[in-house]
Amino acid sequence: MIVPSGSFEAEPLNVTVCPVGTGLGEAVNEADRWIASCQKPVIIAGVEIHRFGLQDQLLALAEGSGLAITTTMLGKSVIPEIHPLFVGLYEGAMGNDEVTRFVEESDCVILLGTFMTDINLGIYTANLDPGKCIYATSEQLRIRHHHYHGVLLEDFIRELAVRKPKAPPRELPKIRNLLSEKFERRPDAPITISRLMARLNESLDEETIVIADIGDALFAATELVTRGRTEFISPAYYTSMGFSVPAALGAQVARSDLRAVVIVGDGAFQMTGTELSTIVRHGFPTIVIVLDNGGYGTERSLHPGDFSFNNIQPWAYHKLPVVLGGGTGYEVRTEGEFDDAIRKAWADTSGMSLIQVYLDPNDRSKALDRLAQKLSKHV
Repeated sequence: MIVPSGSFEAEPLNVTVCPVGTGLGEAVNEADRWIASCQKPVIIAGVEIHRFGLQDQLLALAEGSGLAITTTMLGKSVIPEIHPLFVGLYEGAMGNDEVTRFVEESDCVILLGTFMTDINLGIYTANLDPGKCIYATSEQLRIRHHHYHGVLLEDFIRELAVRKPKAPPRELPKIRNLLSEKFERRPDAPITISRLMARLNESLDEETIVIADIGDALFAATELVTRGRTEFISPAYYTSMGFSVPAALGAQVARSDLRAVVIVGDGAFQMTGTELSTIVRHGFPTIVIVLDNGGYGTERSLHPGDFSFNNIQPWAYHKLPVVLGGGTGYEVRTEGEFDDAIRKAWADTSGMSLIQVYLDPNDRSKALDRLAQKLSKHV
């Protein structure tokens, strides 16, 4: 749109919010009747549950109705992932096959605060029929093909929770839970991204905020199990590479009582990693794990062959604390070295810790492997 020179006044936006008993009441009535008539309903919770503090309302709806909960990547940790109704992450082709089937075989998919982004949908490999969806966000409410205007997300979830729509219980997928697997370190074995996540999982607690950058830093981190809620932050948009280190600074300023743990690829780190300077200046005990595979691992997976443009200039990341004048650096190649480094970093709250983890350029998470198999022939 071209705006002419001179003054320009936009028309005021008038939004009418429907009170209980009008649009809201009709929407809740329709959703209540439909959910109660279904055999396999499921909730997909998204990032707006975080943003608007609707975790309690979400749990009231799920627990009152016995509805299983999945989340998107953006919505990861909206509820504790050890909750008995939690199924796992729905990620399209990237996700666990059992979870994907569980969601896509549902006859009523209740998307609450969920945005249909590229990464949330597994690079658009998700298979959701709009005719079987309740889609409620701060921007719109759609029940199958019926649209309701001016209904607030918070009001819709709250009123639906009051109704407690009942549906038959479903057997939940028996997905692998990293909490049930004790990490048995193999001291001399080369570290892999999957083993790194398994070890990191043992250290997480309710005073930790995990911040994952885009790419395999995020895909692998979906294996982590959050104990509390809103303890996992990621952009989940591929064009926001370099998000994690600045985001950690913001998280530490907002919640100085918690510790941020950053998982970032070397390519993403080179975009914005100098923000560590501010983290050092404030003395935050942030732990930064740089996944050093020499370039853009996701692109290598999707474009196999000799694509040297996916390689980047190698840095001695573990020496950055010397350059920045604070913090401690660690250089890691084996499981034993990573185990030692994460123990020391966790015990050290005097300042920033940076762990440079050398990974094989061909190493990748199960999620990225599944995605690459689906997409490599088409991109």
